[in-house]
Amino acid sequence: MTTTLSAKGQVVIPQKVRNRQKLKPGADFIIITRTNGDIWLRPVKPHRRHATFAENLLALSGLELKPEKAVAREVDL
Repeated sequence: MTTTLSAKGQVVIPQKVRNRQKLKPGADFIIITRTNGDIWLRPVKPHRRHATFAENLLALSGLELKPEKAVAREVDL
């Protein structure tokens, strides 16, 4: 797949790629240039921050925490 650099220095990311990567207008990118001449665009993804360690773990696993159904447990050490 190829694209062209415009006179204004803009590059169009093809719709197929935008859809697959779920890119929206206004998305920010990091530009990485390699010594071999390669140029990489990496989308900047917003960081998800959660209130608790458990919520972070659940977010990483793709699960959703529903506080009203969560059971609190005490642990004796």
